[in-house]
Amino acid sequence: MQRNSIGVGIALGIVLLVASAGAVAAFGGTNAPAATQTTPENSTAAADTVERTIHVTATGDAEAAPDQAVVRVTVRSEANDVGTVRDELATGSAELTAALDELGVEYETTSYRISEQYQRKNAPNPQYEGAHSYEITADDPDLAGAVADAAAGAGAEIDSVSLTLSEETRAELREEAIRNAMDDASQQASVIADEGGLEITAPSNVDASQRSYRPVPYERAQAGDDGGAPPTEIAAGAVTVSYDVDVTYTAVRE
Repeated sequence: MQRNSIGVGIALGIVLLVASAGAVAAFGGTNAPAATQTTPENSTAAADTVERTIHVTATGDAEAAPDQAVVRVTVRSEANDVGTVRDELATGSAELTAALDELGVEYETTSYRISEQYQRKNAPNPQYEGAHSYEITADDPDLAGAVADAAAGAGAEIDSVSLTLSEETRAELREEAIRNAMDDASQQASVIADEGGLEITAPSNVDASQRSYRPVPYERAQAGDDGGAPPTEIAAGAVTVSYDVDVTYTAVRE
């Protein structure tokens, strides 16, 4: 009887040990980290959040009627002595400025020089030459022709005549040209994004530069049938400002 009791005790001990080991294994298993599984849905979601860029270049134009005339003229003289050149420049300049004062326009000296000329053996020149250059500004573009005629009448050479814009009007036109360029850039980027299945978030970089500024050029009217020279006329037209922009937009998958 005693031998049977010992056998039963050993059997019970083995059962308890096995049960305890199972309990420990089960308890430890509850704390083990679960394996992360990558699914096609997760990969697509991650790709959708990646930022992409769209780069476009666009041009914007703006134009307006000129509100200012700028005329550049030069009084010239040649002689074999400096004193004569200086006196002739002074006389010509006095006649010019008197005519300009009658028109009520603004003017300023842009350069004044007297220099010795290069002498050719077969065709000698007067030893000295002088030039007094002016820039004349008229707030009324219609005065451009009258200014040119007054300068020519005083013996000055017409270097250039243009119908342009005042600084205030030019600034307004520049802003309009930039806005038009940015609108064009936005439209281009939207088309590219739609075709590529993207959604634009915001511009990340913008570079702007003036492409051109085109005042109205000078044109002199042809002489009439009687051979007389008619008053100088300036071609009518609009002053145009063009701006280029380079814009980079950020975009994500729709």
